[in-house]
Amino acid sequence: MGLLCNFCNHQYSQFVPHYPSYENKEALIRHQVIAGYGENIFCPYCLSSARERLVRCMLVQEDIKNKQILHFSPERSIFNYIAQFADVTIADLNPELYLNISRKVKRENLLALSFSTSSFDFVIANHVLEHIFDDLSAMYEIFRVLKPGGVAILQVPFSNSLINSLETEKIINEKQASALFGQKDHVRIYTLNDYMKKLQSVGFICTLISYEVIKRNFFNLALQPNEHFIKIKRPIV
Repeated sequence: MGLLCNFCNHQYSQFVPHYPSYENKEALIRHQVIAGYGENIFCPYCLSSARERLVRCMLVQEDIKNKQILHFSPERSIFNYIAQFADVTIADLNPELYLNISRKVKRENLLALSFSTSSFDFVIANHVLEHIFDDLSAMYEIFRVLKPGGVAILQVPFSNSLINSLETEKIINEKQASALFGQKDHVRIYTLNDYMKKLQSVGFICTLISYEVIKRNFFNLALQPNEHFIKIKRPIV
């Protein structure tokens, strides 16, 4: 039995690999960063990525029917899936980058969202916060627009070797960013402990679902090796 894509249900002996570029590779290896690279990343049929397939694994365990969802920096595979069931608002600081997904992409700044407090049942911003200098303010905004009891999916790359998150508070050039963080538009590498503490500091309840548990439950899917999932909820009260 081959590996299965949970978006298109096609099965393959191997998915398409994806490896970091030369300028990013050294930092990712040095800090043992789980960042979406490996042997079985892209589905040959629908081109969904391993990190998108993980998000769907988690979404199928939630009731999203008729729910209000904010999908920030939307991925095509995830958007097409959730749009079948929910009322989805898609947004990004640069909406022109996503017009191939929908013409209804709103221009929004995650540091100052235009939406009313308690507007959404779910917020999905997958691999976004590592791009934002003031990530704590973005977390507060996500908390604000979520309804009490709402769920946020905010996966980020993380290091398995750093003791503390590695970050910069000032703009650096792309070459420096690649050398430090393993991508030209990243401003940090998180540790899971630091990341969860930040989320908890704004009021979220965080539950870590280990890769071992994920793999046991979804053993036949081509997922990112060693990527844990953080379940993030706004408390009901």
